[in-house]
Amino acid sequence: MVYFKLNRKTLLLLFIVYMQLLVFLVLYLNLASPGEFLNPKRQKFFARGAEISIVRQNGTECPDCSVRTPTRLRRAPPVFQGPTNDRQKAIVKAFQHAWSGYKKYAWGHDELLPVSRTFDNPFQLGLTIVDSLDTAIIMGLEEETLEGVEWIRDKMNVSPSKSVNLFETTIRVLGGLLSGYHLTGEEALLEKAAKLGDNLLNAFTKSSSPIPRSDVSLDDGNAFSPNRDLSSLAEATTLQLEFRDLSILTGNPIYEELAFNASKHIHRARCSEYDGLCPYLINAKGEFKETPITLGARADSYYEYLIKQWLQTKKSHDWLRDDFLRSMKAVRKHLYRQSQPRGFWFIGEVTEFGQLYPKMDHLVCFLSGSLVLSNLNGLDEDNEHLEMAKNIGEVCHEMYKNPTGLGPEIAHFNMENSSDTTKEDLYVKSLDSHSLLRPEAIEAWFYLYRATKDKKYQEWGWSAFEAIEKYARVETGGYSSIDNVLRKKIRRRDKMESFFTAETLKYLYLLLADDQHILPLDRWVFNTEAHPLPIYY
Repeated sequence: MVYFKLNRKTLLLLFIVYMQLLVFLVLYLNLASPGEFLNPKRQKFFARGAEISIVRQNGTECPDCSVRTPTRLRRAPPVFQGPTNDRQKAIVKAFQHAWSGYKKYAWGHDELLPVSRTFDNPFQLGLTIVDSLDTAIIMGLEEETLEGVEWIRDKMNVSPSKSVNLFETTIRVLGGLLSGYHLTGEEALLEKAAKLGDNLLNAFTKSSSPIPRSDVSLDDGNAFSPNRDLSSLAEATTLQLEFRDLSILTGNPIYEELAFNASKHIHRARCSEYDGLCPYLINAKGEFKETPITLGARADSYYEYLIKQWLQTKKSHDWLRDDFLRSMKAVRKHLYRQSQPRGFWFIGEVTEFGQLYPKMDHLVCFLSGSLVLSNLNGLDEDNEHLEMAKNIGEVCHEMYKNPTGLGPEIAHFNMENSSDTTKEDLYVKSLDSHSLLRPEAIEAWFYLYRATKDKKYQEWGWSAFEAIEKYARVETGGYSSIDNVLRKKIRRRDKMESFFTAETLKYLYLLLADDQHILPLDRWVFNTEAHPLPIYY
């Protein structure tokens, strides 16, 4: 037998080598990603080996559904550290200022009217609480989170005597409840979500086609479409992330099945006249009505949910991917144009007479995010989508170059070839000059920063926030929409939209984070109201 005499220095060296090998083994076996292993404050939420079996309930057959046994959050919710730099801390303070104003003057009602210090109640669902809850969670605000969860658990009535828009209620309220459940594990949130989902299903079951009615009464289940019996493209096709997630959590396939039928119906329609770009109005029979072609209001999130559904379903439905790629090719052909004289790329519209209308809604800034997701998921081999995303992000930044530094609702573009270099590429009409403090430009910069790490996107976001603080902050609590971004002498509209706290401040907080592994885009998909929902592995 041979004996080795080891001194303390040699033993220490061997111990270090052993630990290095152990770390390598753990990472190699994918038991933890590098960020998760080296940062003990970040819990791993979606283990690739999680055992969740697909089931059929009550004999329902839905071969395309993603129904699973109710998860009840077998995997621990993620842990959020709170702000780690001064800019993030400023965003958190802004959220707290908005929350405190809402709590003081509008608690339990839908939205704060900060100037008159009262409230509006179009949904009767405590909209701002539910819509903002996951922002508070992500910011690490324990007091506000507890207040929100307690109100939802003890006071929220998801069956008020009220007719609501299916689309808005789904993305804001159902999405907020589901996201809050994923981030906290609080059972009351899922229970409210399931009951609300049951109420909203009447919009599908009382339609004569796969296209749901646009509005539904939450108490008696009456469903109707008040706009000449028409629904919009976005209203019918921006429900699927939320209803699919509800099916997965409850084990009931009916939510996903009915919502997904609407997507399938649009897929079968093909929208061939403009190569996959669809009109934005649909009648009760599921037939399109001739309209302009736009990626703005009433159409926008249809295209967003094509790629996000593909991601949510683990890339299992090729037609979602193909319809997205086809529509993006059509955008380049029909809508993607350059202004004069500086050559900014923008997304225009096509009129009912087939002519290009050089107008772009602030809403269209969302498209950068969808194009970034395409690039990050192997659909953009030549980086064409990423370049489009950058160009759209840039023109959205140009929209903010005005006396207040706030984003207008709509911008128009000059396309006349002229030697007059004093002409502006972009201009805002007085009727379009209001700002609702929308999130889409900041959303675009968030995705672009995740993809490129170019810090100019953080600077653009911070400048927008400084303008919000200067012109939209109401000292008694909350923030207000602005009537005209072209005038420094502002006039307030007396409305704090719930999406300001749900989306605008959330995307600012995430954009300015030191740790860009918070809510990684290969594990989470954000719904169109910025509520993160899981990609199930």
